Amino acid sequence: MRKLDTDIVVAGAGPGGCTIARELSKKGKRVILIEKGAYSKRFYGTLLAPLRYMEKYGFLYRTIEGDWIVQGKGFGGGTLIYAGSAFMPNTARWQQYGIDLTEELAEARKDCWVNKVPDDFIGEGAKQLLSAAQELGYPWEVLDKFIDPDKCKPNCPMCPYGCPTGAKWTGMVFAEEAKRNGAVLLPRATVRDIIIEDGVAGGVRARGSNGQEYEINSKVVVCAAGGIGTARIMKRSGFDDAGRWFTGDPAIMVFGYLKEGKGGMRDMLFSVGYHDEEHGIVFNNLSGPRMYWSLQRLQEKPRKPGNALLRWGKAIGVDIKIADELDGQIFLDGRVSKPRTKRDISRLEWGAAAAEKILIKAGCDPYNIDQSGVIIGHSSATVRVGELVDSNLETSVKNLYCCDTSVIPDAFGVPPTLAIVSLGKRLSKRLETIV
Repeated sequence: MRKLDTDIVVAGAGPGGCTIARELSKKGKRVILIEKGAYSKRFYGTLLAPLRYMEKYGFLYRTIEGDWIVQGKGFGGGTLIYAGSAFMPNTARWQQYGIDLTEELAEARKDCWVNKVPDDFIGEGAKQLLSAAQELGYPWEVLDKFIDPDKCKPNCPMCPYGCPTGAKWTGMVFAEEAKRNGAVLLPRATVRDIIIEDGVAGGVRARGSNGQEYEINSKVVVCAAGGIGTARIMKRSGFDDAGRWFTGDPAIMVFGYLKEGKGGMRDMLFSVGYHDEEHGIVFNNLSGPRMYWSLQRLQEKPRKPGNALLRWGKAIGVDIKIADELDGQIFLDGRVSKPRTKRDISRLEWGAAAAEKILIKAGCDPYNIDQSGVIIGHSSATVRVGELVDSNLETSVKNLYCCDTSVIPDAFGVPPTLAIVSLGKRLSKRLETIV
């Protein structure tokens, strides 16, 4: 057993955990940041990245109902494999829970390289979708992304595989800064449970991949292992209700093939789109390297399998993501249940129909449009604010906090990274005064 002492121990190095480690280490606090994934950029920015930076290699992780779950692992968490979409959270909804993110959102946008996609980075396929959607009355627009335009390059669909030029912000940027500030990074270690004595958190127990056991004593514990990971740690620590709720912003991809012109698979992913708050749906343009696109399309059994192999250059797609209901559960044995409610099904069907209209308007063959299965991308609301954490993100156990997608009170339906970084900044300001 290896024993360590620190001011703050953070379990999980996603955007929330990396933000807290960065902010508090800048203030001279002793921080230990634990992550079950690697502290490494090996294969990052290549087509092999999903094998290293996705939970269960990105291919084997499914709900009990059979839908895919996408989760990142490694320092940076989900930001290592996300498309870099920087949707603004609805601040009024957070204020209902006593959380004002106005100041922190402004800081996060600056620190995380949030910029609107430059016009010359919007590919031909994305332009066709943008024009077609607007003509049909859907107010699509050019989107904000976590990118440095000076490092980025046009006609690159590599965002989810890691940016080969370093143009996409990830939590790894903050983890590296925290390390330079003196924080201790503990990779390939899994937090077992939280040390609690007399209703006060005093550290965590963890195990490294080599079997090394750790007991880390600290003044403050922050769970930031993601919607699923945090729920399991909390369950193992006596919070039976953790994981009793679950949202995942289910998404499907709708594909068509242009009769004329160039497709959109080489375009920057999620460069144009629209948040339809009335119907609880986010629309984005799709792209992807030929190999993964072909494998995915064949796995989904399209109407004409030959298109998946031969018509990548003519393909164009729309991603739809819905705000789902709080219906699901996280189990200690690793299983995840996420049934679809009637409202979820209705939203997916409405979004798919709208996407099909846009694709046809953009010039696709109406008799050859396919859609993927359901993908769960934003595992959230498992340790909800207002239920298991308060407006300061503190649990009923003193000095135990949560800061990741698990605290989202209900499905917001938009990519959550900007909100999570803002929450991390807000929590850091509180912790700075008590440790």
